[in-house]
Amino acid sequence: MKKYATIDIGTNSVRLLLCAYNEGEFHDVRKKVEMTRLGKGVNETRMLDTERMLETARVVGEFVEESRNFGVEELYIMATSAVRDAQNASEFTDRVLKETGIAIDVISGEQEAEIGFAGVLSGVKDESGLNLVIDIGGGSTELIVGNHEGILFSMSLDVGAVRMTGAFLNHDPVDQAEFERMSRAIDDITASVYETLCTFGVSKAIGIGGTAASYATMLKKMEVYDREDIHGTIVTIENIREINNRLMRMNNVERKEIIGLEEKRADIIFAGGIILEKILSSLKLGSFEFSDFDNLEGYLVHSLSKKQ
Repeated sequence: MKKYATIDIGTNSVRLLLCAYNEGEFHDVRKKVEMTRLGKGVNETRMLDTERMLETARVVGEFVEESRNFGVEELYIMATSAVRDAQNASEFTDRVLKETGIAIDVISGEQEAEIGFAGVLSGVKDESGLNLVIDIGGGSTELIVGNHEGILFSMSLDVGAVRMTGAFLNHDPVDQAEFERMSRAIDDITASVYETLCTFGVSKAIGIGGTAASYATMLKKMEVYDREDIHGTIVTIENIREINNRLMRMNNVERKEIIGLEEKRADIIFAGGIILEKILSSLKLGSFEFSDFDNLEGYLVHSLSKKQ
């Protein structure tokens, strides 16, 4: 089987997928993530920070080299919210092109939703019910409704863990006033979509991305990430509320001690968790199922389909 790689440059992290792929099946899957916080300050300045660009470009270069050592025949790189929002994005994309020889595909919010859903479907077999896929990233949240027959609805919202933390959370631990301001802002951004989502009769919520993964690993107290063990984990809204209440009382140093939470997510995870709790609560969904099949797999499927 041919070997492939996809790299996802997000607001908070750079992620790598290495795999063999044939006829819709993924084999020898390896994933890696590095937190580079490329989108730090983008919501406020609309500019990518020079230091963050250099660090992110370095990690992308390392991932490209690792991909070539793995023996990939094709490699695809995409970037999401932070890069598409930044006025100086071309400075970053040009640097990566010069250093790796590979052009970055800066995808739209609509494409991001479709790619995430395609990834989820690659890990869900023989299921006819409608699913709501929730992908809470650093800069945006994608909400997608569909099943194996296709997508019925998708929307990208400018609300994410890094974006909300940077805009509202300035105290450590979080104080009540700033928490309430952030909560109102999340409600204002997300409220318009709930009435539409409620009309579909969604049977299940599926969570992908860093926030959903963190709540699944914190719930399971997973010290070392295990793809096989974590995929399919059910996280209830009661679990989320309990974790959020605990995070609210903790400072950043204390959060870094939580088993299952990556240290570099400690300062932004609370904002992501509040977004997650509010979405499930507003839609009266009692839980989400975590999928380790996400936009990395989806971007490979998407990229190969464009060649046909």
